Amino acid sequence: MKKYMLLSLSMLFATGLYAQKNEIKAMKKIMNKKAPTQADYKELQGIIDTTAPYIGNASAEEQAEFYYYKGNYELQMALQTSNVEAFSKAADSFNKLKATEANAKKQPFTNKFNTEILPILRAQAFQKALDFSTNKKYREATTAFKALYDLDKDPMNLYYAASVALSIPDYNTSLEYYQELLDMNFTGEGIYYTAVNKKTGERESFGANKAMMDAAVKMGEYVEPKQEKDPSKKPEILKNMVLIYNQVNQKSRAANLLEQARKESPNDMDLILLEAEFRYQNKEMDKFTNLMQEAIKKDPNNPNLYYNLGVINGDIGNIEQAKTYYQKAIQLNPKYVDAYINLGALVLKDEEEVVEKMNAITGFSAAENKRYDELKKQRDEILRSAIPHFEKVLSIEPDNQYAIANLIGIYGALDMTDKVNEYKAKQK
Repeated sequence: MKKYMLLSLSMLFATGLYAQKNEIKAMKKIMNKKAPTQADYKELQGIIDTTAPYIGNASAEEQAEFYYYKGNYELQMALQTSNVEAFSKAADSFNKLKATEANAKKQPFTNKFNTEILPILRAQAFQKALDFSTNKKYREATTAFKALYDLDKDPMNLYYAASVALSIPDYNTSLEYYQELLDMNFTGEGIYYTAVNKKTGERESFGANKAMMDAAVKMGEYVEPKQEKDPSKKPEILKNMVLIYNQVNQKSRAANLLEQARKESPNDMDLILLEAEFRYQNKEMDKFTNLMQEAIKKDPNNPNLYYNLGVINGDIGNIEQAKTYYQKAIQLNPKYVDAYINLGALVLKDEEEVVEKMNAITGFSAAENKRYDELKKQRDEILRSAIPHFEKVLSIEPDNQYAIANLIGIYGALDMTDKVNEYKAKQK
């Protein structure tokens, strides 16, 4: 009985292999048609669905042929439908094809893929990825660039995938791909060739293909050929990783990469400011100030730099210096609302000191009354000097509730009831 069962199973196995051979022939017949119909593609999908679960039982040659036609079909579907998942499936099929033939003496289907499909696939898949990105379909563009990288192992495609993923935003994917690029010591440096399209007047890139550029110039379609150099992309990769880690609150990882990133890009403003932020968080105020001064030297007309210095100096008690920085920020940007608000708040700090002195007077002697009146006059002058800053805010942002609340408090302290009522009517 056992022998009979073994015989039956072996017969079943042989029948399955025979069926797979026929199915692979059917796949080949459809894909070799000049113009397969939708009915053909539907039939082919059915063959793939029924054959795929058992293809591991076939010979290496048959598996390679199966994955060749399967990948070709999936590629056609991707190009026809712009279905990004089909690109990934095609990449997976072609990679299985190459893996199947990797150790074989002859690699007929790998060679067919490399010579007949890959050049077309590169161009068309790359264009699809660009189209996705242009149309703000960033997730699809990321998947397409990654699928292309999986096929041709060109690290530039992985770099594009990582960069586009930032626009989703998908920080985990960006970090994963950027780290992979760092691990392979990718820089992206290289020579590329450009020429001006006579019809459009635009300079276009021919990548690293000098022969193609020379041929286009020789045909008279392009002029002004030029050799250019791609700078290293490592500084950008490190910077983006630092900014991502900082964004997702992984401060220690950001700090660890920051030193390396600063060495690669010592003049990068974002990195200077990010290091300044870390120094401030660690209460290293001298280093913070030096970095901010370095930033100002590089970008002297940036009001945000002066504003940030105003904030820090205000926090550590350098009130007059803080005022100077806020005034410089306002000079560069007359509509800098936050600078006006902080300037007004610093003025009111002076009022707090005077109020403390007033409250310390507890007696009613002539000398004490005189001193109290002097302090009240001083306080009123301070309050009046703060008013223009908050009113300026309202001239820019009429509904700014913080400025309205401060003006109500100031006018209330000055016993200006009409003004208090005027601003109370604007409260929400």
